[in-house]
Amino acid sequence: MTPAVGPELLALHALDALDADDAARVEAAVAADPALARELDALRAAAAAIAGELPVVAPPAGVKARLEASLDALTRPGRLDRFAARLAALFDVTVDKARMMLAWIDQPDQADQPDEPGRWEAMAPGVSLMHLPAGPACAGADCGFVRLEPGATFPWHAHDGEEVTVVLQGRARDADGTALAPGAEVVLGASTAHDFHAEGEVGEEPYIFAVRVFGVRFDVARPA
Repeated sequence: MTPAVGPELLALHALDALDADDAARVEAAVAADPALARELDALRAAAAAIAGELPVVAPPAGVKARLEASLDALTRPGRLDRFAARLAALFDVTVDKARMMLAWIDQPDQADQPDEPGRWEAMAPGVSLMHLPAGPACAGADCGFVRLEPGATFPWHAHDGEEVTVVLQGRARDADGTALAPGAEVVLGASTAHDFHAEGEVGEEPYIFAVRVFGVRFDVARPA
């Protein structure tokens, strides 16, 4: 007996959106029912007509290179892979997704496409941000990477909620004198405030860290 096929499966098959098992099931049903075969042909014709009317939109510059880099991040060891598990926990994502995010750090800046994932955005002189898509546990938090060129200072700011940072590369010093180096993890609670300064000489590697913060404000004055 040929298994019954509902309209949802038939429509998905017309779009080639089924896995091999479901596709085989639909094909068996279509072969046994001429009416179902005609309906599938009609759905495929409708899908082709709709696709033909859609405007051709050129993808944003660099999409191919970014896609290839993301795939590489899943198949090749990355220089920052040692932080993948910690990043996965921090951002509530899979380890593979965390590895992909870490690979974005080394991709070239492309300010003409600021809305694409993995883009560095200028914030202040020598300071750039990369906003990242985090998991459900991070709802309401700002998550991403921050990059400071040697000699740059991240502006004084206050935390409305907890801030957790993990240093990925470079060196910096917090306002209280704490030295920050790769692997360091800093947890600051609500109502705390600080700034920090990237150490090193011009031409050395920038200071980069991952951050998850539940509310941050820059409308506060630095104590004299």
